[in-house]
Amino acid sequence: MRHVPLSLHNSDVGRANLRTFFQAAKAAGFDYAEPTKIQLQYFLDAGYQAEDVKELAGGLKLSAVSWLENCERQGYEFVAMMREAEKLFALSAEIGAEAIEVLSGPTDYRAVEAFRRGTPYGGYMGLQGLALEEQTALTVKNLRALCDLAAQFGLIIYFEPLCWTPIASPLQSVPICRQVERENMKIVFDFFHAYIGGVTADFIRTIEPELILGVHVCDSLDIKEGEVPVEPVLRNVRLGRGSVPVREWIQAVKETGFDGWWAYETFSKEEAEEDPILFAKEIHAKLRKIVG
Repeated sequence: MRHVPLSLHNSDVGRANLRTFFQAAKAAGFDYAEPTKIQLQYFLDAGYQAEDVKELAGGLKLSAVSWLENCERQGYEFVAMMREAEKLFALSAEIGAEAIEVLSGPTDYRAVEAFRRGTPYGGYMGLQGLALEEQTALTVKNLRALCDLAAQFGLIIYFEPLCWTPIASPLQSVPICRQVERENMKIVFDFFHAYIGGVTADFIRTIEPELILGVHVCDSLDIKEGEVPVEPVLRNVRLGRGSVPVREWIQAVKETGFDGWWAYETFSKEEAEEDPILFAKEIHAKLRKIVG
């Protein structure tokens, strides 16, 4: 029977530092871990080097580094994004990561609320107001540039659309991934964003397995029609207590022929206060039971 690789997501250890995160992943038996750029930066700011990250990870493979946000940025913001990306890619390659998570924007759901209400907002607003076709074309252009840069570092880009943004779910990210036409362009299939974005099991079965780098298994509460998804509210639920048809979707992903890593991502306040190592073991056992 084929071994199904499991990755420990950074959200599973609450506010733990990089050392505790890797310790939890190894203690629980995960194959991969996905640290954040923030965890890495805190570690490096303490005087450590990239080689120390690799030593700390030990036999763990790094599925990805999270995250590069607002990937559709234009003008001077695009220039700033590419500079940010180059630094992040260089570090990620140096520590042996396989991929970079790239997010659609605006990453702050409050920017979307402000746009819909016509009220002031002091941060990045994304491409809201442009036709979706134009937003898609600009996102494809940027993702091509990011893929070409990432390829120089031997990295994969995995695109995660956020469900409150104009490009909200795999319904949009899968066609975008196809349009980018780069071998290192992939998606992560995140159950939360897919569920809120209106994805069905039938749609999942149409996705080419080679487009999926990994899967974020997670749950969600229901949302009222027309509301802006407020992530801290909707995701404040333990796995199995929400509305996502988790087992049906796991089976649908498997039916595509996907054979990559699986992870559990949580925004549950209750789970964030668990003992990181004990909770990592619990999640590993649960994923092994429901994924294989």
